[in-house]
Amino acid sequence: MGPGITTSIRSRREQLRWLAVIFRLAIRLKIVAELYMRPMSPKEFYSEFGGGSLSRVSKQFAILEKHGALRRVGPRGRAAGRPGPSETLFRATEAPFLDAEMWAMLPYSIRLAWSWNAFKATAKELRGGIEAAAFDGRQSRDLTCTPLELDGLGWTRVTAALDSHFESVFAEQEDAKIRVAEGSGVLLRVGVLQIGFESPRGADLLMLDLVDGTTEPLIPFPERLAPVFADDLFLLILQELNRRSLSVPQFHRELAGDISEGAVRHRFDRARRLGLAAIVDKVPKRGAKEHIYRATKPAVDDDGAWADAPDALAETETWASFENLSALVKESIVAGTFDIRDDRHLSWSIVSLDQEGLTKVIAGIEALDGFIREEQERARKRIEGGAESLSMVVGLAVVESPISSAAVF
Repeated sequence: MGPGITTSIRSRREQLRWLAVIFRLAIRLKIVAELYMRPMSPKEFYSEFGGGSLSRVSKQFAILEKHGALRRVGPRGRAAGRPGPSETLFRATEAPFLDAEMWAMLPYSIRLAWSWNAFKATAKELRGGIEAAAFDGRQSRDLTCTPLELDGLGWTRVTAALDSHFESVFAEQEDAKIRVAEGSGVLLRVGVLQIGFESPRGADLLMLDLVDGTTEPLIPFPERLAPVFADDLFLLILQELNRRSLSVPQFHRELAGDISEGAVRHRFDRARRLGLAAIVDKVPKRGAKEHIYRATKPAVDDDGAWADAPDALAETETWASFENLSALVKESIVAGTFDIRDDRHLSWSIVSLDQEGLTKVIAGIEALDGFIREEQERARKRIEGGAESLSMVVGLAVVESPISSAAVF
C-alpha cells in the first residue's frame, strides 16, 4: 500500500466505491494495472494476456471507461505501420492504489488479510526477478532486509521517505516514456519493492481476538474485497466484527434498525462465504440456534515463493535476504504487528523504464537506504534521551523483468 495517486476530487469513500468496480473482477484489475504503464487496445490486451474472448475483454474495457478508470488516447492502425483496421488505444486514468486515509478506513482484519495476500503475490514476482538477475544477468538492485530501531519521529520520517520515493518511481516512468517516444532507447519492465513494517513484539499477539477461517475461498482476494469497498453496510458489519462477536439480530437491533434484518443477514452470510467472517458460537434461542460471528484472520502458511530454491540461488546473499524478509513478514502477520500502524508501507511497483530511468531508480533506492540508516542513528540518540523505541523492518529491491504484472498494493 502506497500513497494514492489520483487525478480526481472524489472523497475517500467515493474512491473506495470506484475501486470496487475495478476489483470486482480480476481481469479488470489486470487491465487497469497494465494500462497504467502503457496504452493498449482491447485486441492487444487479449493477444498478450487472454481473458476468455476478445468480446469479453472489450466489454470490460467499456465498463472501465464508463466508470472513469480508462480513457481513450487515440487510434493505432495503418498509419503506424500496422496491418488491418485501426484500433482504439486506452490508458488507465489512475493506478489502483489506496492512500493512507482510505487504508485507515478498512477494518483491521481486512488490512491484515490484504497485506498477507499482497506479500504472497509480491514474493512470487520478486523471486522471478531475483532468479532473472542470478541466472540471466538481468539488472537489479539486490534485495536488502534491514532491521531498525527507531522512535516515533524516526518512524514517521522513514515512512514519509518510502512514500516519496514510491511516487518518484512513477515520475521516472513518465520521463522514460518521453525519451523513448523521441527515439532514445527502449522500455524495460521493472519491479520495485519497498516495504516497512513493525517487527514482532516478542510473544505478544495483537490479533484482537480474530478467529481462524474455516476455509480459504477460491475467489481471488481482490474480488473478495469488492463488496466491502462498495457497500457501507458491509463495511460497518466487518468493522463491528473486528471489535466484538455479534449475531445478526443483535447487529440489526443495535446498528441497523432502519434496514431489514434479511438484508443484514444476507451480508453476514456473504462475509462468511468470502472467508471474511466465521461462526464462532451457536446460542439456543426460541428452539433454534442463533449464530454468533467474528472477523477472521488470514491463514499464514509456509508454502510460498520463498521455499524450494535451487542450490545455486539458495547460496546467494540476496536469497538469504529474501528468506529473512519473508520469515519476518510471516511472523509479524501472525503476531498482528504488521498492520498495527496505519503508516506502514508495502508497495510492489511494476513500471516501464529505459536504461536511464532504471539507473535513476536504483540510485534513488540506494539514497533512500542511506537516509534510513542515518535516521536510525539520529533516532538512537533520541532514544538514549528517553524517546520510546520502535522496531521496524525495511526491505528494498529493484529487479528487471518480473514474471508478470500485478497491482500495486
